Amino acid sequence: MTPLPAFVCRGCGEVVFPARVLCPRCGESRWREEAFAGGVVEQATEHGGVPIVSVRSDLKPVVIARGRAAIGTRVRLEAEGGAPIVADR
Repeated sequence: MTPLPAFVCRGCGEVVFPARVLCPRCGESRWREEAFAGGVVEQATEHGGVPIVSVRSDLKPVVIARGRAAIGTRVRLEAEGGAPIVADR
């Protein structure tokens, strides 16, 4: 697994995920990548037998990721084949 990249606007510091062409706050088109460390699970569900969670990341954006975790649990975020997942704790 690899770090999950967040995208930080070089103009105003807004953090977005997934990547965008232009910053929604200032319209800048230059970005730098910063890895998500983790966050707190806000919602959890299953779709077609696949567990899915909404994680409020430490960098602020909410990330929808595959994985199983209880609401309120702190989790690590990583990428698997480019898709966000909840890493083993």
